[in-house]
Amino acid sequence: MRIFFLTLFCILCILNKPAHANELANLTQEVRELRQMVGDLKMIVENQQKEIVYLKQSKEVRPPQPVSQPPGGFFQSMAIQGKFNPDIGVLGDVVLELDSPKEDTEGADRISVREIELTLGANVDPYSRFDSTIAFSDFEEAELEEMYLTRYELPWDITGRVGKFRPKIGKTNAPHRDSLETVDEPLVIQRYFGLEGLSKSGADITKILTLPTPMTHELNLGVLEGGNGEDGTAFGESRRRPTLFGHLKNYLDILDTTGLELGGTFLTGFKDADSNFEVQIYGLDAILIHHLSPNQYLKLQSELFYMNRKESELRTEDEDTGEVLFNDLDGTLYGGFGLLHYRFHPQWSTGFRFDYVELVDNPLENPNRADIGYTGYLTFYQSEFARWRVQLSHIDLADGRDDNHVMIQGTFLIGAHKDKLQ
Repeated sequence: MRIFFLTLFCILCILNKPAHANELANLTQEVRELRQMVGDLKMIVENQQKEIVYLKQSKEVRPPQPVSQPPGGFFQSMAIQGKFNPDIGVLGDVVLELDSPKEDTEGADRISVREIELTLGANVDPYSRFDSTIAFSDFEEAELEEMYLTRYELPWDITGRVGKFRPKIGKTNAPHRDSLETVDEPLVIQRYFGLEGLSKSGADITKILTLPTPMTHELNLGVLEGGNGEDGTAFGESRRRPTLFGHLKNYLDILDTTGLELGGTFLTGFKDADSNFEVQIYGLDAILIHHLSPNQYLKLQSELFYMNRKESELRTEDEDTGEVLFNDLDGTLYGGFGLLHYRFHPQWSTGFRFDYVELVDNPLENPNRADIGYTGYLTFYQSEFARWRVQLSHIDLADGRDDNHVMIQGTFLIGAHKDKLQ
């Protein structure tokens, strides 16, 4: 009897052994998969923590974002941020422009696709990120607007950037058009740096300064290739002669609902092919934002640029007498703007911008020294990803003419993007 039970027990153990072996193999495989998932999640968390720390250190005065989120928006944005997929976004900018001078300029008196931006970006590794913006337009051929690598955690907690980018000159040059409150850039940016501002190849570094003050301080220093943006006049056309720049940003929370940002800018570069830095530009910028509610705020913004070009005098000869004539420019030029922006409803905002800019190489026959502009606008935010804007502009040109513009803009965004539509 004992032999019978012992034999039966051995048979059951032998029959049960493969089941235990299979379970053990399955558990081992699951443990390996879990370890791999934990490793991937750990790397993602480390990257996000580095970006959060950097964004907290470089705090800016920013308007509140709408609290509404389209169904599936969060999960859709998470879905495209796969392990091997870059963040991809497309922004379309369509403008109807009615222009009083009736000249055949870009986009005048027609509906035009002013710009389509394709943005690509992703974390290269835990220490760096790649970003690029490619622009298409029915005005001109495709253009590489930006392409740069950002390197975090350099010595002394410095963040570096190299490639083609929009430098931090004041507060209006660096953002793209979709982040502006108006359809176009202020006149001082257009006349001095280019119709869309200054975007050049170069390198810069950013450092958060720890000073015994209640303000947060950020210092940005860099070097760019020479030249201007489209139709810019501040510097010469030689790309071999570099432009040096620096910007100091200072931020203060005045109240829980009010923030103030003050900044200073310095640029120096060349106006011709020699080896002298003939152009020096000094800038001041200020932004005050007062939050009335989570989706209502009042924004006051101003920028002022002072330019010294040294050899800025123009000369010409009188046709009758041959006498050499000079204009009244002494190399000192001023330009700036003031903006009042009121977000009075989660889906509506309005505002007014005043522009004043003294022209470089202003012809002698011009009766005035500066272009003076008055711009009003009304914006409807269809959602975080679609915006409509109507803008009326009147410019008293230095040559004595008037320039009136009516612009209707539609801006649409899909995919990943750095910021929601402002």
